[in-house]
Amino acid sequence: MTPKANVALKQSDMIQLSAYAERLGADELERRLATEEHLREVCGKSQARGVFRLEHFFDFYTLIRLCLKISGLWGRAHRNYFKIRVEKNEVILPGLPKAFDGFRLLHITDLHADLHTDFPEAVKRTIAQLEYDLIVMTGDFRTCTFGDHSGATVASIDILRDRKSTCLAVLGNHDSIQKVPALEDAGIQMLLNENTFIKKDGERLYIVGIDDPNFYKTHNFERALASVPDEAFKILLSHSPETAREANALGFDFCLSGHTHGGQLCLPGGIVLVHDGSSPRRLLSGPWQEGNLRGYTARGTGATGLPVRLNCPAEVTIHTLRCG
Repeated sequence: MTPKANVALKQSDMIQLSAYAERLGADELERRLATEEHLREVCGKSQARGVFRLEHFFDFYTLIRLCLKISGLWGRAHRNYFKIRVEKNEVILPGLPKAFDGFRLLHITDLHADLHTDFPEAVKRTIAQLEYDLIVMTGDFRTCTFGDHSGATVASIDILRDRKSTCLAVLGNHDSIQKVPALEDAGIQMLLNENTFIKKDGERLYIVGIDDPNFYKTHNFERALASVPDEAFKILLSHSPETAREANALGFDFCLSGHTHGGQLCLPGGIVLVHDGSSPRRLLSGPWQEGNLRGYTARGTGATGLPVRLNCPAEVTIHTLRCG
């Protein structure tokens, strides 16, 4: 571990986090910790000067807020933030074991759970009456990309407190690895370049989770696929859909992602105005296909920067798996 990566962590934290080297990968853990420390240093100094330069959050979102208020759209966009839509995606998957025909995944992503104090209750109300067999989460539990993560962690755990099934999750580009112990203590199984399987009537469904491929670049498919048979049916949890081409080449059958927010603030018809360019537009929202790989990019359950959405509803998604 580099000295720089150690600066902001107590010795007890380092002992706890060192255990994750076996899971995430030693190089990936070192890179993540060093990058998180760099964010704290750079962003902390920028804020002290009154300017937050990373991703231009302060300047950009102040401008967006001003435009929405001047146009009279702020109130509508803010109300939309709390109107979380339940999307239903029935997907036909060649090779799906027959035992899993009709298996339901509840997909939650991009909670940014600490953005507004009333938001966790809105999510809880939305998912309380849903029926599902497994919860999968594709990252971005918190709003900021650096600093204290405890508020978002507590809010995320509260949202899932009354869940009806196992929950599997991966980290996103806004998430610190330091939140993993608390999430796992609450029963949320994190996949840090790892895999697990569900067994039903003697057949197996593998869930493979990679670490953030977007900002941290700490995803490692080789580690994540360790011990998974080549012929196994595999579902990939990837925070960003930018891994679609590689996932197809590696023989994944279904990929679930978030990250894009579907644009969050869109033109009528859901036309995306701004995105980070990491994925082609056809992968930014809804179902898609890359070669033999079926995929789905959710618009996000929460919002980033500002608690607003326009022409781009927040969502939780029920994916019903069907044999092809």
